[in-house]
Amino acid sequence: MTIKEMETKLDIPRATIRFYEKEGLITPVREENGYRDYSKDDLEKIKKIVILRKIGFSVNDIADLLDGARSFPEALDENILNLKKQMEELKGALILSEKMKDSVEDLKTLNVDSYLNYIDEEEKQGHKFMTIAKDIARTEKGVVFEWFAWTDINGDPYVSIWTVLRDAVITMAVSGVILSLYRKNWNIINFRDGALGILLIVAVEAVLSIPLYFLGKKHPWIAKNRKKALFISALILCAVLILLDIVLNV
Repeated sequence: MTIKEMETKLDIPRATIRFYEKEGLITPVREENGYRDYSKDDLEKIKKIVILRKIGFSVNDIADLLDGARSFPEALDENILNLKKQMEELKGALILSEKMKDSVEDLKTLNVDSYLNYIDEEEKQGHKFMTIAKDIARTEKGVVFEWFAWTDINGDPYVSIWTVLRDAVITMAVSGVILSLYRKNWNIINFRDGALGILLIVAVEAVLSIPLYFLGKKHPWIAKNRKKALFISALILCAVLILLDIVLNV
């Protein structure tokens, strides 16, 4: 079966079929001329994929199901819980949207402080709104790398790759020197550990950035000093690791 026939039978764009193939959900046979030959099994499998995608399953979830890594009833239970959470989030957003419409709001004159306070109070009472965690995570990637002057706040590079490499080498070299002085022993292992330490700090900042955002909603100081909070958190972790190093080597 050609991709054109599949497209006609499924009533979905061939680009979607290609995407499912790229993700490994279907594996059509390659003929000698290079064209793909889709089987009835591929057709039925894509029908199942379309149904599962329509009810909220991710591509990864579907891959696990097709591989037999998860049971269908278990996956359905999890999907139902996720859908209920989304409905709660949508409910809060719907109520506020209707409230804005009733007030005949215009975007230019929108009372942003009033509505933000409303959302904050509703969330404190357990009411749900759409989460912006993914947006935060995307932005925080730029914040973390901005510490090393590689990118701006949006994550867009404003220096050459050679400048990035230079700064990385210098930073790792300095950390290696500090470790060598601390351990009173000059060897390549200290410079390796120094490089790993820098990477660990970046990882810690990436992991802590989102929790710190939500903590900032309850603690004003964290909200106003996000970078300081990240830096302090990273320093605390480094101090703990140094203490562990001392204890383990005593």
